[in-house]
Amino acid sequence: MVQNSINAEENPIFGSIDIYPSKPAPHSNVSFTIGINSNVTVEDIRLIVQECKSGMCLRNDSNVSMNYSHSCCMAFYETQIKLIYEGATTIKYYVKILSNGTWYTSDTSFTDLSIPGNNNRSTPGFELVLIIFSIILFLTLKKRNL
Repeated sequence: MVQNSINAEENPIFGSIDIYPSKPAPHSNVSFTIGINSNVTVEDIRLIVQECKSGMCLRNDSNVSMNYSHSCCMAFYETQIKLIYEGATTIKYYVKILSNGTWYTSDTSFTDLSIPGNNNRSTPGFELVLIIFSIILFLTLKKRNL
């Protein structure tokens, strides 16, 4: 089995790999679409995705086939995966294409995951409003006692 790493700018086999949403959250569904030159004979196409944290990728990677669709000048392949690791902060992905008995591998791409912040604060600065309200209430009650 021969593996070639092909940069999209150097070889017209690969188009860009589009990901939706552009910053997915851990445990979310992520859609991938790649355009392939329509003159290329594709025998098999695989998307490989790894979830990573602190620069280390987890051992279990997704290796999924992609579904074909077509537009005027490009063949498009699409698939969707479900992210499974809670602590992941980045996903690493690339595409492998089997064409005329040779496997070609796209460049590896990385996408940061959107990490939810502290969810108990829904409105930034809300604490300031509570402090001001508390001071006014305190001064009003103190004035009544005098």
